[in-house]
Amino acid sequence: MTIKQTIVIDGIIVLFFSGNLLFASENLPLSKQGQLELLSKANVSEISKHEIAKAVAKESKQHTDTGYLAHPIVTDCFDALGYRYTGGRYNNELIRFRLRCPPKIVPGKKYPLIVWFHGKGESGDDNERQLAHLQYTLPFLVGPKSLDFFMLVTQCPADNPYWNTSISSEGKGDAPATMTMEIFEQIIKEYPIDQKRISTLGQCSGAVGSTELIRKYPQLVSAVVYISATPPTGLIMKDVTISSFNCTEDPNVSIQGMRDYVKRVNDADGIAHLTEIKAVSHDAWTPALSQYNVIAWMITQKKNSLLSPPPGVVLNPRSWSQAFIYFGLPICCLIPLLVIRFFFFEMKTRIIDLSITLNQRK
Repeated sequence: MTIKQTIVIDGIIVLFFSGNLLFASENLPLSKQGQLELLSKANVSEISKHEIAKAVAKESKQHTDTGYLAHPIVTDCFDALGYRYTGGRYNNELIRFRLRCPPKIVPGKKYPLIVWFHGKGESGDDNERQLAHLQYTLPFLVGPKSLDFFMLVTQCPADNPYWNTSISSEGKGDAPATMTMEIFEQIIKEYPIDQKRISTLGQCSGAVGSTELIRKYPQLVSAVVYISATPPTGLIMKDVTISSFNCTEDPNVSIQGMRDYVKRVNDADGIAHLTEIKAVSHDAWTPALSQYNVIAWMITQKKNSLLSPPPGVVLNPRSWSQAFIYFGLPICCLIPLLVIRFFFFEMKTRIIDLSITLNQRK
């Protein structure tokens, strides 16, 4: 091979890898044949560490109704998209929603997906209120410690704040949960979603939406988090890990219902855990999101995997030492025991064989 040919080949290799790195540094565009419309991109480049810390420390701000407002910084972390829906009172109507994408999407790599269902007070037509309370999760969404996952957040319309209710039942109806299911299916088609790492969170009345997602896609959902919610009725989940957060003196939701439900699931060989927040309040979402790192726990969940941390055990995905203590150390202890047992079994077998041989010679 001549020097000129070597230079040309080396140049092609450099361009190839440079192109891959450049491509991986940006979010993948929606497919041209997709049914999702990109309305506006996330704008996180201008958010400073000081702004993130200040937003995390700030409590959710109530609006004039019964719900809360989204923090402006959180809104900047999500793409605004639209989906054309026909059913009930809608005919090819553009249903707007929010999607958080990983900071960098590497071609060929799959990422976890969290489907968030908001509470009744965050219903509206602004495509923003449903992001209320997510300022507590900002370190996972933006900045140097941000994690690689998608988060889908749809919104109940202002005139129908109930996830499982249709105003018009014509055709498929127009229940917000029904529309979310179609959007969910399209997200899986058009984005690199790891279908073994899909989890959902239902806040207050949003628990109904999470439960409906599990009912329709039991083979996909790996875990569910219920916050300040009543337990689902008529559904004992055995292959979906459940983590619930309730205040002990909640004036709106009795904690006893969730206590009973968690016990029933565990008695049926399911996996469920209830974290009781000692407070006279309906607000279990603030400690759940800010103190218990719910988001970090959710993206570690994998369908039918023994390596997923159980409810109540929240690992920092970047902490290999913690992961080793919980999972690596038991495995490392098990391997020598298996080796020792195998060794003694082999020795016992050889001694028996030798004894038989000696007896035969006699």
